[in-house]
Formats: sequence, structure tokens, C-alpha cells
Amino acid sequence: MKNTYFTLLLCTFMLSCQQTAPKVDFEKEKAAIQAVIAKETESYYKQDFEAWKSTYLESPAFRKYAYWEGFAEKIAFNNGFESLKNEKKAQFDADATLWKGSTEERANENFRISPDMAWYTFEQYSYEKDTRKLLGKSLETRVLEKQGGEWKIAYLGYHYFPDTLVNK
Repeated sequence: MKNTYFTLLLCTFMLSCQQTAPKVDFEKEKAAIQAVIAKETESYYKQDFEAWKSTYLESPAFRKYAYWEGFAEKIAFNNGFESLKNEKKAQFDADATLWKGSTEERANENFRISPDMAWYTFEQYSYEKDTRKLLGKSLETRVLEKQGGEWKIAYLGYHYFPDTLVNK
């Protein structure tokens, strides 16, 4: 009797989980995520602080972990959005953003999307606008959360290839 009751309870629970899981319009959400990433990149290079900030989850849960030879320490990180926000505000105010006017192309995109969370990985190629000289190639990761129906970047990760490997 106990086994029958447990089985019935388990089946009822599993059916209710399957019935309540919302469906995701993959193509619609993919386009929305790509738009947020494009807006973040464009506003960064334009040094438009408010537009740039609007693409992020402003939360202590935010994380950025990054590698680039151009960093004095090679590795940079931010635990919580407040430190990244202060860093970028100072950078934009000082007009100290590198590669302004560059163009970016993304390849080998991979998406995993659920109703309120997604992750997106891609290779990014950054080019000088006028000459199309390759400035850098990176492996990128974004984890996004939906907040108020809009995708926000909750995790920003990038790893730039060393310059000696990029221009071969």
C-alpha cells in the first residue's frame, strides 16, 4: 500500500512539474539576448554610461571574470555590480576606453535558454573600424537573467587570446 501511495504521489508531482513549465520561444529570446549584448557592446564603445548600465543586473550577485594581456594583472574580476559600475563610470568620464569605434563580429554562438535564465557563449573578433585590422579575439560567456521581462547580464566572462596567437 505504501509503495502504491508513494508511486501515485511521485507521478502526480512529475505531471504537475511538466504541466507548469513555461515554454520558451527560442528564436524570440535568442534575438532579445543578442540585442542586449549588442547594446552593451555599442554603448560601451560610445561610453554611454546609462545605456551601458541598463544592460546589467545591478545586484551583489553579478560577477565578471576576465583575462586580457592588456590588464596589468592579466586577470580582472568584479564580485557585485557596484564595483564594475564605479570602475566604468570613472573610465567613461576620463575618456579612457580603448578600441573606441571598433567593430565586433561573433561566431560559434551557443545558447541555452530557459524562461528566466540563459547562457550564451561565443567567439568575438574585434576589428579597427577603418582598416579592419584585427585588434583581438576572445572567448566570451554571458549568463543572463530576466528582470521585469528584460534580459540583463548577470555574468560577464571573457578570455582574450594572447596577441602572438591572434595575428598569425
